[in-house]
Amino acid sequence: MRTPSRWFCFALLAIAARSVAAQGPSAPSPEEQQAAAAPFNAGQWQAAHEAYAALVKRFPAHAISTFRLGVTWTELGHPADGERLLREGEKLGIPAGNAAYRLAENLAEQHKVDAAIAELRRALAAGFLITATALQGNAHLAALRSHPQWPALVDAFDAIIQPCRHDPRFRQFDFWVGDWDVRPTGAPASTPPSRNRITLEENSCVVQEHWVGQGGSTGQSFNLFDRSIGKWRQTWVDNLAGQHDYVGELKDGNMVFEGTTPAANGGLGRVPTRLTLFHIDANTVRQLSQVSADGGKTWTVAYDFTYVRRRE
Repeated sequence: MRTPSRWFCFALLAIAARSVAAQGPSAPSPEEQQAAAAPFNAGQWQAAHEAYAALVKRFPAHAISTFRLGVTWTELGHPADGERLLREGEKLGIPAGNAAYRLAENLAEQHKVDAAIAELRRALAAGFLITATALQGNAHLAALRSHPQWPALVDAFDAIIQPCRHDPRFRQFDFWVGDWDVRPTGAPASTPPSRNRITLEENSCVVQEHWVGQGGSTGQSFNLFDRSIGKWRQTWVDNLAGQHDYVGELKDGNMVFEGTTPAANGGLGRVPTRLTLFHIDANTVRQLSQVSADGGKTWTVAYDFTYVRRRE
């Protein structure tokens, strides 16, 4: 079988290029899109409607223009005219979460309450991000607020934005949160204490340690429940260039970590280490660190501290 000549291949490419050129561009220029987006972002719905209507007439397969034209119909009080355009925009490439949320607004305005709730569930499943406050304050969704599924939906959306305030596993280590006097276990109360403040940070996701020792040592640890492995992680850093890594879990009400710490005196290598925080009571925590020199066969105490909650 004879293969096409190089000239013939070039001719086909040239014909294809002329065909594309004859059809014109498939999307508005960046300048045209910016001109339409300006009134849309400013909430000037009539001007945005006219701008996107002109773009859709010229570029009927442009997803953003089609979708936003549908949004303007909703905002101008004609949701029935916008529903088809919103669905068409999604078919052309608008992300499912964004499309479902705008469709929920549109359908709620049409008083299709169950259909709007279904679209909100679809937006939720797609990971659409919106705060509970914004959801509750959306006037388009007013018809949904009396729906029996509404409170659970608001809570579920909030759990995406603030997962650590909804998942009880993130609260397992809260017994350590507070301002503490720290002494060697068994030392008399007259012993000058070190101080350790444990705070909740990053939307209550991170249990952060702020250590100040009697000998001038300082350090911090960052503790987070890692949902990807179903366990806690701790990373410690200090003013002596120490860096400790642990993974652990709650066992019988106590936090038990295992990991490694640096070799002594800045040497190479890591030492297997076990760190346990015993929840004695609401005002007392014991922290026990153990190290192993034989790969975990036997353990010796590195330090043993008792925390007593500081009085205000």
